[in-house]
Amino acid sequence: MWDNFFFIGLPYIAITLFIGGTIYRGLSGIMSGYRGRWDMSARGDFLWTTRSTGFFGRASIGPASLCLHWGIIILFVAHVVGLIGGAFNLVVWVDFFRWTGLAGGLLFCFGIVWAFVRRLVIPQVKAMSTPDDYIVLLFLIFIGGFGLYQSSVELVFGISYSAGPWIGGIFTLQPDVSMIAGAPIVNKLHIILALCFFAYLPFTKLVHLFSYPFGYIGRPFISMRRYVALKK
Repeated sequence: MWDNFFFIGLPYIAITLFIGGTIYRGLSGIMSGYRGRWDMSARGDFLWTTRSTGFFGRASIGPASLCLHWGIIILFVAHVVGLIGGAFNLVVWVDFFRWTGLAGGLLFCFGIVWAFVRRLVIPQVKAMSTPDDYIVLLFLIFIGGFGLYQSSVELVFGISYSAGPWIGGIFTLQPDVSMIAGAPIVNKLHIILALCFFAYLPFTKLVHLFSYPFGYIGRPFISMRRYVALKK
């Protein structure tokens, strides 16, 4: 019963909230005092922002930000390639997922743990943080940690051949839970947490990722001046 819920019901719940929640969040003031006011703009919600803390502890944010963002990009590409490879029995694609995902996972986990520690040890960053900031980071730490554990400690790499067809079945509305029911518990936890995270994402500050590149294409030019020029 639990396998049916987590690997048939939960994926559709996550997809519905991820897509529907993002659209509703972008076009309404659901997260602000302007609830019910609809606006054809991704800024309809005034909390559609990163709430950046980059002004504080600048010496520490560089490595964390680079590792975190590049790790996410590498992991995204690796997962897409690996799951497609698993669905169509493409061994080379799965091997690419194995090694590229491992490298991306190391970068990602280093960056996300560093980002979490910054919020704990830098007073200004801690003062600006909200419970949502910690929840998001903990989600990502556990998701990345389980993924890295299964690839670097348990050495589980063949899961793509089960997860690929299972995900394909979800999109064709014919999910086969038997494909994933026999997976190790670490793999299951990695998938379940990832699905919960995607369902939660539209209601966090991470919605700002949908602004790029769309919000940047039509924005006006920013005038930049060197400090030396300002003194003249």
